[in-house]
Amino acid sequence: MLARILRICFCLLVLLGLQGAALWKQRSHEAVGWGYEADTLRCAIRLDRSAAMRRNVGFNYELLGAFGDDNGSYMRIFQPMPSPDCWRQLACDSLSIVVCDVTDTIPEAWRDTLLFSLPVKGDIVWAVRRDKTRLLNAINFWYSEFQGEAFYRQMSRRYFRSYNTDYLRSLLNKGPVQGLSPYDDLIRRHAERIGMDWRLLSAIIFHESQFNIDAMSNRSAKGLMQVRDVTADHYGIPTDDLFDPDVNIRVGTMLFDDLLRDFRAEGLDSANVIKFALASYNSGGGALAKRRAEAFDMGLNPNDWDDVAVAYNRYSTVTPAYIEAILDTYRLYQQIIE
Repeated sequence: MLARILRICFCLLVLLGLQGAALWKQRSHEAVGWGYEADTLRCAIRLDRSAAMRRNVGFNYELLGAFGDDNGSYMRIFQPMPSPDCWRQLACDSLSIVVCDVTDTIPEAWRDTLLFSLPVKGDIVWAVRRDKTRLLNAINFWYSEFQGEAFYRQMSRRYFRSYNTDYLRSLLNKGPVQGLSPYDDLIRRHAERIGMDWRLLSAIIFHESQFNIDAMSNRSAKGLMQVRDVTADHYGIPTDDLFDPDVNIRVGTMLFDDLLRDFRAEGLDSANVIKFALASYNSGGGALAKRRAEAFDMGLNPNDWDDVAVAYNRYSTVTPAYIEAILDTYRLYQQIIE
């Protein structure tokens, strides 16, 4: 009986000790400004679209998401064209965080309203309103700890290593390649959903955007798979979400899957199904239909891509070159990674 009472007392002491430690930790975090729970934090990534900044856009996008996950906040991330308007929105509390290059020229009217985080990479910082010191403390303390985690190191390697095809080709005889892009996990998941080889999907994304989530064409196609607003509308996806890598790849694969289904339904062989789907993805279904009709008028086979490419080449070599480049990259990816 005495032994049982002692065990119960010991368990109670341990429980009280754990509760006390948790309370002390919570109070110590509050004392230094750790943690910033909010239902939604509206963020903008104000980095130019130069080749040097491409990876920083994706890296900071994922970093903002990790900060939100660890602090219990939903991160609503916008990627506006570089413009002074984001500083006005930050000053007016329409935005909570603006990712920027601290060496950029910030308009005089807004500079005194800002506070900057510790550098994230190089000269890149997160700007907040001057009165948001608790948010700034949360960012700085979180990032100081997050930098020491293995996941952070893996993130850095994913975003800041080379994915250039010439570089990957040079690794053919040097052992297995660690990955094709920073978005391999997303690409694998969406490719599996439609029964597609993820390496082919990776090749499409490489040639559409160079794995740049912030890419925008002169026809306003957006993101990794260069999805247009009309396509997002067709699938009921908010166009504001097209710079989200997960959403963009989901919409792009939905479109590509529909194209594959259409050409399979015509009874085309598997190689031509892929080539015609790529042609339609690149130039549009209307242009492809015209070129197939022209191929027929020329006495060529409208169901064979090589013949239809002849009709395309009378006007432009863009689409045939696009398909050949993707298939060449796909063959490379097949050689270097499972």
